[in-house]
Amino acid sequence: MKTDDFEKRLAHQPLRQIPAAWRGDILRTAQAAVSKPAPRSSSCFHSLSSLFWPHPKAWAGLAAAWLLIVALHFYNVDSAVTVTKNSPPPSPEFFLALKQQRRELAKLVEPATAPDADRLKSFPPGPRSERRAEQLTV
Repeated sequence: MKTDDFEKRLAHQPLRQIPAAWRGDILRTAQAAVSKPAPRSSSCFHSLSSLFWPHPKAWAGLAAAWLLIVALHFYNVDSAVTVTKNSPPPSPEFFLALKQQRRELAKLVEPATAPDADRLKSFPPGPRSERRAEQLTV
């Protein structure tokens, strides 16, 4: 059914009056809703803002803490760059020790099973189905 057809059928429908018993009930419910304050939303942001709203000093303290964290972060980055620029290159002994540590780690990480257990046994490929091949002679 198209929207235009529905609207035409709806326009030809006679309007009916609301029953009197319903009218009183609807008006009482509306009056009760108007007299009560609207319920507050229970979102996380709303609960946090209601917690901090009466305390602007708490907001100022929170902002100061974030500024201090950001300032310390940038201060540490600058000092780390200067330390790495001034450090001498690693010695050949360091690279030898590193290579030895990697060999020891490789020995510890190797699997404890025998290599024969890991080797795959090779079998000739078998038939791909369970059906047996039958030969018909005529």
